[in-house]
Amino acid sequence: MIYAIHTFFTEKGFYNIHTPIITGSDCEGAGQMFHVSTLDPNKLPKTEEGKIDYSKDFFGKETNLTVSGQLEVELACMAMSKVYTFGPTFRAENSNTTRHLAEFWMIEPEVAFNDIHANMDLAEEFLKYLINYALEHCSKDLEFLEQRLTAEEKDKPEAERSMPLIEKLRFVLDNEFVRLTYTEAIEILRESNPNKKKKFNYLINEWGVDLQSEHERYLVEKHFKKPVILTNYPKDIKAFYMKQNPDGKTVAAMDVLFPQIGEIIGGSEREADFEKLKARIEEMHIPMQDMWWYLDTRKYGTAPHAGFGLGFERLLLFVTGMTNIRDVIPFPRYPKSADF
Repeated sequence: MIYAIHTFFTEKGFYNIHTPIITGSDCEGAGQMFHVSTLDPNKLPKTEEGKIDYSKDFFGKETNLTVSGQLEVELACMAMSKVYTFGPTFRAENSNTTRHLAEFWMIEPEVAFNDIHANMDLAEEFLKYLINYALEHCSKDLEFLEQRLTAEEKDKPEAERSMPLIEKLRFVLDNEFVRLTYTEAIEILRESNPNKKKKFNYLINEWGVDLQSEHERYLVEKHFKKPVILTNYPKDIKAFYMKQNPDGKTVAAMDVLFPQIGEIIGGSEREADFEKLKARIEEMHIPMQDMWWYLDTRKYGTAPHAGFGLGFERLLLFVTGMTNIRDVIPFPRYPKSADF
């Protein structure tokens, strides 16, 4: 899969960019980051206000492990048009689910002059290329994994069994991805039987809520029976850098939803307007001194651009049919676990 990813982008004329692992900014604005410091925790230098004095630290400021290479790869795309980064990312999120890791690898392309529609086209083409590559080059592995999954689930009621692995991969390959807005999806979910009969763990009552995996899977597996790309999410539940739509309520975001795992890709067209981006950074209380360099890419003229992120282990989870993301990375890192 790693080879397939690099081959796809190389054939399409993309440049592979190495983005920093240590960063001074929070790409997602969520604050769930691992700190990087050489300060002695038993003798922390303090400022006059009693706060930790990071000017005495190795980099002279507070730094963290990156949650995404996106902000930096945007700079590269302004110079080189079509770029991607494929590197380790870190989230200090206390998630013990089968879909989350504290350390994982992300593929993040960024393309100058792409809008949200071209971004969706690229994401669909990319995923289909990777799944087709797996079917063509790893058929024996996939047959073995399918048999393993069937044997593992033989005692489950038929309604609870997974879709056979190769059938699931063909399901993605053979269908056009359905594209609809978040608003349309909310209406479908609100009127759905599981919502009306209170079978969803998280009931959909109003516009503006963040969708859960159960909602994403319902749209893909039950309603459309096709992969789905959702667009135009409420701006309040999305990152600061996403292009604001004329309605003032939504942003040009996109999430690709797959059977069994829900979201596999998240992306957006980026905000190119300097004033709008600056206002959004202020609105979300992101320290302006960390974002000057990012704002400069808009300040002195820019181009529309868009990109997305695909978690490599999330892709492997889908392609192999494994049920726990910790089983598709050799040395998993998650809360209370950093062995080896």
